[in-house]
Amino acid sequence: MFNMFEKKDKKPQTNSTISDNNNLNSSELSNSLKKNISDFNEFVGINHDVNTRNLKLPIGKGIDASIMFVDGLVDKCTINDSVIKPLLTKFPEKIAEDDLLDIISERVIKNLKLEQSCNWNDILDKMFSGDTILFVDGYSHVLIIGVRKWLDRGVQETGTEQVISGPKDSFSETLLTNTMLVRRRIKSHKLKMEYMTIGTLTKTDVILSYVDGVVNPKLVEEVRSRLNRIETDSIIGSHMIEEFIEDSSFAMVPQIIHTERPDKAVAHILEGGVIILVDGTPMVLMLPIVFWQFLYSPEDYNERLYTSFLLRSLRFVSLFIALTLPSFYIAVSSFHHEMIPIGLLQVIVSGRRDVPFPVLVEVIIMELILEVIREAGVRLPRNVGQAISIVGALVLGQAAIQAKLASPATVTVVAITAIANFTIPSFSAGLSIRVFRFVLMLASGLHGILGFTAILFVILVHLCSLRSFGVPFLAPFAPLIPGDLKDSQVRLPIWAMNRRPQTFGAINSVRQKPGLKPGLKPGGKQQ
Repeated sequence: MFNMFEKKDKKPQTNSTISDNNNLNSSELSNSLKKNISDFNEFVGINHDVNTRNLKLPIGKGIDASIMFVDGLVDKCTINDSVIKPLLTKFPEKIAEDDLLDIISERVIKNLKLEQSCNWNDILDKMFSGDTILFVDGYSHVLIIGVRKWLDRGVQETGTEQVISGPKDSFSETLLTNTMLVRRRIKSHKLKMEYMTIGTLTKTDVILSYVDGVVNPKLVEEVRSRLNRIETDSIIGSHMIEEFIEDSSFAMVPQIIHTERPDKAVAHILEGGVIILVDGTPMVLMLPIVFWQFLYSPEDYNERLYTSFLLRSLRFVSLFIALTLPSFYIAVSSFHHEMIPIGLLQVIVSGRRDVPFPVLVEVIIMELILEVIREAGVRLPRNVGQAISIVGALVLGQAAIQAKLASPATVTVVAITAIANFTIPSFSAGLSIRVFRFVLMLASGLHGILGFTAILFVILVHLCSLRSFGVPFLAPFAPLIPGDLKDSQVRLPIWAMNRRPQTFGAINSVRQKPGLKPGLKPGGKQQ
C-alpha cells in the first residue's frame, strides 16, 4: 500500500542524442553495398519518406549501386535527368574501377555540387538536409549529390512592417532566399556570411552576416562565441537563439530587434551591426541595438526631411502617451483633483457619477477588455479579425458607458492609449510598453503621482542599465554621443551624414565623402 512512497533507485540518465552521434561517428562504411544498406536501414529506421533506388552501373558485367534521398526535400526531375540517366548511359567505354567515384564526379554527373564522405553522421545529416547519397558496391565512401529543392512561399510583402513608400519584399522561411535578398543589396565581396549548424536533432542552419572592414571584429567574435556555445537538441526559430545570446534574459524589453524587411537588415549591417539569419523563420535578428531603433521606420528615409522629423516626433510622443496616459489619469482623478481644470473636472465627475468602481479598477477592466479584443483579432482569420477588433471595441465601449461600468473619459483615455501604442513600429517593443503600462497604473492607483514618478524613474534606471552586446541601450542620449544625434529624433539630410554611428564601434567610420550637398561645386564651394 505504501510502496508508492518508497524511494526507487534512480537510473543514471544518459544523453541519447550524444550517444547516437557517437555510434554514428564510430561506425565506418564497408566495401560491401549490402552491408552499407543494412547499416543505413538500421540507422534510419522506419521513415516512409526515405526513398531507395537500386541501380546496375553499365561497367563490365555491371556494378551494383543505390541512391537514397528524402522525398519532398529533393528535385526528382533533377535526380532522374542529371543523376540516374547519366549513371545508366554515360560511362566511358574503358574505365578503371579504382577511380570510379572520381570519374562519376568529373565526367558522368555534371552541373551539380558533389562531394565524397565516409562518415555516417555526415552522410545522414546531408541526406536529411536534402542531398542525395550514392552508394557503390566495392567502395567504402559515398558520393553526396546536391539536389536540394523544397516548396516555399517565395518572396512576399511583409505583414508586420508595412510602409507606404519603399521596398515591398520581405524575408521568408527559406535561408537561401533570405541570403539572396541580402546579397542582392550588397554586391561586394566584403559582405560575409558565416555558416553554422545549431541543434543536435534539428540541425538548424544559421548564418552570421556582416560587412568586413566596417564591423568591429570584437563584436563579430563575441556574437560568434555566443552562438558556438549553444548546445541544445533543437532550434525552432530565431526567438530561441535570441534567448540564448542576449545580455539580460530577464530584462523587460528586448535587446535584439526582429525584422522581416531586407532593407532594414541591410541598413543595420552597413552601419557596423550584425544580423543572424535562421532557416525556417522569416525573422532576422539585428544586433547590437539601441532603444530608439524601436521607433525608427524604413519609411523615415523615403520621405522628405521635415516629414521624417514629424513622423519620428509623433512616435516619440505616442510612446510617452502609450506608457503614461492611463497612469497619469488614474493619479490625478484619484488623488490630485487640484491638477485638473475646473471645466474638465466637472465633465469627469459627472461621467463617473453612477460608475460603481474606483478609477484604477475601471481603467484596468477596460484595458483588459481591449487586450482580449486585440488578442482575438490576431487569432481569428485576417479578414474577420480586423472587423472583430474594430466593431468589438466600438460596441463594448458604448455598452460599458451605457451600463455605467465605465465613464466616457475612461473609455476615451484607453482608446487614445491603444491608438498611440499602434504607432510604435516594433511589435515586441509595443508589448513591452503594455507591460510597463500596467505596472505604472497599479503604482498610480495606490500612491498617486508619487508612485507614478517613482516607477517611471525605476523604468528609466532599468533601461539605462541595459546593454546590447556591450552597447549602452539608451545611446546616443545616455551616454551622450553628439555625432550620432544626426540620425536620432531628428534626421539630417543624407548628404550631411558622412560618418557612421559611433555607437556600434564601426572600425570604418567614413560612409561618404564630404561636400555632397546639392548646389556645391566639387571643391565644396557654392555654385
